[in-house]
Amino acid sequence: MLTLTVGSPPIPQFLMVPTMMLYCVLVALLCLRIGRSAQFLVIACAVRLAMSALPHFSFSASPAGLSWNALVSVLVVGLGILQLRRSRAVPIVVGAIAPLLLVILLSATFNDDASGSTESLVKYAYFTVIALAAYDAFVADGAGKVLIRVLFTFLLPLLLQSYSLVLGIAKATESDGSASYIGGYNHEASFSIILLTALLAAVLNPDLRRLVKLAIAVVCIGGIAAANYRTAIITAAPITLGLLVSVLTSAVRPSQRPVATILGGLLVLACLPVLPIVAGDRFDAISTIASHPEILTKAPAEFSRDDQALLSGRLLLWSQYVTAWEESTPRQHMFGYGANAWEGRYRYYAHNTLISTLYELGLLGVAAMLFLWLWMFWLALTARTPARFVLIMAHLGFFLLNMATMPFWMIEGLLFYSLLCGFTVHASLMTRPAPRPVANLAAPHPV
Repeated sequence: MLTLTVGSPPIPQFLMVPTMMLYCVLVALLCLRIGRSAQFLVIACAVRLAMSALPHFSFSASPAGLSWNALVSVLVVGLGILQLRRSRAVPIVVGAIAPLLLVILLSATFNDDASGSTESLVKYAYFTVIALAAYDAFVADGAGKVLIRVLFTFLLPLLLQSYSLVLGIAKATESDGSASYIGGYNHEASFSIILLTALLAAVLNPDLRRLVKLAIAVVCIGGIAAANYRTAIITAAPITLGLLVSVLTSAVRPSQRPVATILGGLLVLACLPVLPIVAGDRFDAISTIASHPEILTKAPAEFSRDDQALLSGRLLLWSQYVTAWEESTPRQHMFGYGANAWEGRYRYYAHNTLISTLYELGLLGVAAMLFLWLWMFWLALTARTPARFVLIMAHLGFFLLNMATMPFWMIEGLLFYSLLCGFTVHASLMTRPAPRPVANLAAPHPV
C-alpha cells in the first residue's frame, strides 16, 4: 500500500533505531587503520548523512539556540580546522573561495544584515575544511583507500530508501505531487545529491574495478530515479559518460584508444533518444523556450498560466529574482541584497545558483562564484592523471546541477563539491613537482 504525504514521512522506529546502531558500528570499523584526516572525512560524511536522515530532529532547535544541523556544521568546521595540515593545497583552496567570502562580508556590511551572511560563511567554511581534509587524507592514505571508506558511508541512505520502497512510504514531490522515495530524508533534491556524491566517490576511486564502478553507477542512478528528481538524473549523465569513456579506453591498448573513444561517442549518441523519456516534460519545455526565446526576458507579471508551468515553474522564479535585482539600487547591483536575503521574501529559493547569487551578492558575487568554478575546472583540465576526463565531466555535471537547483545552498551539495575539489587539487598537485628549496646563501660552501 502506497503512503503519499506532502512532508517527508519517517521510517518506522523499529527499523530506524537498529539501522542507526549498526551504522555507528560500521563507521567505527571504517575508521580503523587510516590517518586522522581520513577518519575526520569519514566521520564528517557519516554524521551528515545520519543527520539528514532525521530531519524532524536535525531541523529542531538545540540548547545552543541553533538548529542541530547548524550546530553540527559549526562543530565540524571547528574540529576540521584543528586537524588540517599545512600543505600546498591550502593556498589553492582558500585562494579560490576567498573572493566569495569577501563579497559576502561586504554585502552584509552594505545591507546591514549579518544573520544570513553568518550562515553562508559557515557553509563555505565547511566546504573549505572538507576539501582540505580530503586532500590531506588522499596524500596520507591514498585516494583509493579513503574513497572506498567514504563510499561505504552511503550505505545508510541506500538502505533507508530500500525501506521506503518496500513499505510503500513516499513523499509527494513539490513540482507535480508524484511519488518520491527518499527513505525519510527531508527533500528529494538533497537526497539525490547524496546519491550523486556516492556515484562521484565510486567513479573517482582508482582502486575499484571497472565493472564494480558500473554496478555502483546503476544503483545510484536507479536510486535517483526512485527519488524522482530528474534534474539530478541529467546531472549524472556527464559523470556516467566520463565513467563509460574511461572504461572503454582503459580496456584497450593505447594505440586503439582513439577508436574506443569514437565508439564511446556513438554509444552515447545511441542513448540520447532515452533522455526525453527520463526527463519528461523538461525536454518539451526546452523546445518551447527554443521556439519562443522571448520568454526568458519576460517580467513576472507578463507570464501566462502556461508560461508559469515551464520547467516546473523555474522560469517564473528566475524572472522574479532577476527583476528584483534590476529594480534595486546601483550598490545592490554590485553587492546584492545580502546572503540568504530571499528567505522571508520568496516562497522558493531561485533554483539556479548564479541567479540566486546575482540577487544576494550582485555582480561581484557572480564573478566570485564563477572564479571558484573556473579555478577548479582549470585544475581538472590540466591535471595529468588517468582520471582527468572523469574529473572534467564531474565538474561539468556540477555546473549543470547549479543551473537547475542550488547545491551550494545545501550541505549535501557542498559535501559533493568539496570531495570533487579535494580530489581535483590532489590530482593536480601530484602531477607537478614540489618547489625546490631556496639555497641558504649564508651557509658555508663545501671545500
